[in-house]
Amino acid sequence: MKRKAIIATLTAAVLVGGGTATAFGVAGSGSGDDAAQPAAGSAVRLADQDAEQDKAGGDHDDDCDDHGRHEHGRDSNDRREDTGAVEVSLREAVQAVHKARPGTITEIELDTERNRLVWEADVLGDNGRWHDVDIDASTGKVVHNRVDAYKDDDRSVARGARIDVAAAAAKAAEASKGTVTSADLERDGRWEIDAVDKQGNEHEIDIDARSGKVLHHETDQADHDDHDDHDGDDGSDD
Repeated sequence: MKRKAIIATLTAAVLVGGGTATAFGVAGSGSGDDAAQPAAGSAVRLADQDAEQDKAGGDHDDDCDDHGRHEHGRDSNDRREDTGAVEVSLREAVQAVHKARPGTITEIELDTERNRLVWEADVLGDNGRWHDVDIDASTGKVVHNRVDAYKDDDRSVARGARIDVAAAAAKAAEASKGTVTSADLERDGRWEIDAVDKQGNEHEIDIDARSGKVLHHETDQADHDDHDDHDGDDGSDD
């Protein structure tokens, strides 16, 4: 907080100035100058208020934010989100979504919500309404299952897809030899799928939602060397 910087500066002044800082405070109280006197008291009150607020917010000047979430924990989630290294696979998440909300999944992706990884899915329910269903990527439990009253995607695209999300993801996993982290049914009738392989290479794969044919496959090679982007032909560093 900014107030900590102010208090630290005042404290440093007392430590470095020693008697001078003390003399200033005493002189202020004896000279009739009321402006100087509240300054020290204000600093003390600010320090007390700051400590109380930090205590109430759970901020103990460690590596946590005011909600007790570790910064390195969020970094870890980001890495797992990028690589799909979670306990519940996309296939298992799809099964959990279908159990919670029968219908057609048009989009599913691994994301971080409230400092935990979840599979977020858009579902055109059998009741004809759009739903948001989130599955905990560690436990497989349903986190959210609610109607999305604002979604207005073309229902005919979902109903016309012969290849469902599970089949499309399996096709993409086979093509990339990796783990699928997201799948999205586009308006033009193709599945747009992201995957990452064991070497960290990212794959973007488009699959025809009617035939199951791979329409496009693009690979973004991982940079394993901070100084040289050109690795050996066998995938190892030169």
